[in-house]
Amino acid sequence: IFSDMSAPEVVSGEVCPRRFGLNYDPPAIILEYLEVSTGKLFHRKVALKRLRSSTDPARVAEKLRQVNRPLLTEDSGVAFEQIVSLVKKLQDSMHQKSSPTSEETKVPDEIDYHEANLNKLSDNELARHKAKMNTSFLANQMKPGDHGFVYDMRVDFPEADQSCDWDSEED
Repeated sequence: IFSDMSAPEVVSGEVCPRRFGLNYDPPAIILEYLEVSTGKLFHRKVALKRLRSSTDPARVAEKLRQVNRPLLTEDSGVAFEQIVSLVKKLQDSMHQKSSPTSEETKVPDEIDYHEANLNKLSDNELARHKAKMNTSFLANQMKPGDHGFVYDMRVDFPEADQSCDWDSEED
């Protein structure tokens, strides 16, 4: 579930954990600790590459504790519940990121695409409108084998009722 990155090995000497940090994307827990013998501060980043929102946080916390035994023991002042809480925070952020809010998924039912300027929409809003248009396109699409399908149909369209500046051939 995780891997160490840029972490000095703690072989001898006493360590004193100072504080934790969370990196949400990609998920990782960063531990700042003091090596008492030298008085230097170090950071250990533990990446949780395979962490999922459905994973048991207690199991992940126990595995973190086993791999980082010198740093994450009860004796060093790091409670097991604290590690579980950090893992849950990472999972909650993953869950929120993966499930869009109802406000984000709302696409106006009626929009006049002749009048609306889609260039002014955000990327998310534009993607939702394109998905809605694509649904309509796929419903009306004629494929080989469909009744009424004609290969390479050519149609002459009448003159437009309105002028469009963007497609004029005048330069």
